[in-house]
Amino acid sequence: MPQCPPGSDLVLLSASVAIGLSNDLSADDTAVLSGVFSAIGDNLSIIAAKKQICENKSDAAAAQSSSQASTSSEA
Repeated sequence: MPQCPPGSDLVLLSASVAIGLSNDLSADDTAVLSGVFSAIGDNLSIIAAKKQICENKSDAAAAQSSSQASTSSEA
C-alpha cells in the first residue's frame, strides 16, 4: 500500500512563499493579496468538487453498464 507524505513540505513551501511575497508589501497590499489567494483557493475547491461529482457519476454509469452487460449475457 503506497504511503502518502504528511504534507509538511507543502506547509513549509507555502509559508516561505507567503513570507517572500509579503516582505516588500504594505499591510493593505498584503491583505488584498491574501484575499486574492483565498478566492483562488475557494474557486479551486469548487472546481475540484465539481470534477469529483462528474467522476463519480461516470464511475457509477460505467459500473451500471458493466452490470447490465453481464446480466444480459447470462440470459
